[in-house]
Amino acid sequence: MPKLKSKVVEGDKFFYSVSFDIDDFIGDGVWWLGIYDSHRNKIYDKPLASSMGKSDMYRIEDIIKQEFLTYR
Repeated sequence: MPKLKSKVVEGDKFFYSVSFDIDDFIGDGVWWLGIYDSHRNKIYDKPLASSMGKSDMYRIEDIIKQEFLTYR
């Protein structure tokens, strides 16, 4: 399991990890986001940004709100 960082969003605790996957064929890559619930079970595993894009904490918080806290 990757090293996880914690983030509290609207009172709920989540963990996340960001990794970089390289595409050997074209030499490009993708930032990958994994989000875990409070029990460290993976609940989200999707690309975050291309190698040319920026990944930031606000975007991660927005994804958590859109994917998991829309009922509020």
